[in-house]
Amino acid sequence: MKTLKIIALLFYTCLALQCQTKKESKKMDSEFTINTQKVSYKDIELPLGKSLNEWVKILGKYDRVLPPLEKKYIVERTYTWDKLGIMVVEFGEDNEVKIIPELYIFFNNLDSPVGQAGKLEFAKGRESAIHTKERNEKLGYKTNMESYKRMLEEETTGSEAPKNYPYPFTTYKKSLNIEGIEIREGMTISQINKLREEADLPLIKYWDTDMNRKEEDGSTTTKSNGYFTYLYPHKFTFDEGEKANKYNILYRYTEQELEYIRVVHDTGQEY
Repeated sequence: MKTLKIIALLFYTCLALQCQTKKESKKMDSEFTINTQKVSYKDIELPLGKSLNEWVKILGKYDRVLPPLEKKYIVERTYTWDKLGIMVVEFGEDNEVKIIPELYIFFNNLDSPVGQAGKLEFAKGRESAIHTKERNEKLGYKTNMESYKRMLEEETTGSEAPKNYPYPFTTYKKSLNIEGIEIREGMTISQINKLREEADLPLIKYWDTDMNRKEEDGSTTTKSNGYFTYLYPHKFTFDEGEKANKYNILYRYTEQELEYIRVVHDTGQEY
């Protein structure tokens, strides 16, 4: 009888451990897996540091490019895949071999509340007509309909049309697997750091570059706009030693919203 009890106990213990393992190994709803050694899309390694053609082979043709390709003497261009919610940055003179050292995955765009308010990093001051109208009316100002119509036209077909900005027309909707942590749109810094702490990973902290005379470098609670990371630029190991860091992962927060994830192939360049 005692032997049967021991066998039963071992059986239920093994069953519980199997359930726990299955729970822990639950697959993330993510197409991108990112760490300091490798960046992949649908299990295919992305060619950071290589040519645009290599990216097109994996992701297909991009939707938009800024500045337009016909413009010469451009050293930096952005290529946007609108349906994927991503952008890459190309560097190089016309007579040089051009490479893609940076990937951006967007959780906010011009249609998002922070975009409508004109707060996004690459569209500062581009406040939408409807947001301007609502803001003025809250302050008690009457809307001039002729001015309002001109603003609407400017942001749909004029210089402030979405096609003139690098933000994708749709944001990335799935989760990201960043160093084994599931990152989703709307996550706060404290939520991310809680998961990182549980996974025994270093916390992401504020990289103070805003030059506002307020020392916030290393803060995990600041409400300032900017990047959060744990691998500050140029604190990498560039030798060919084992597990030398290749990629820096930066979390961009704007108005306390996770605007995008930026991945940089860091070789000692300024960024």
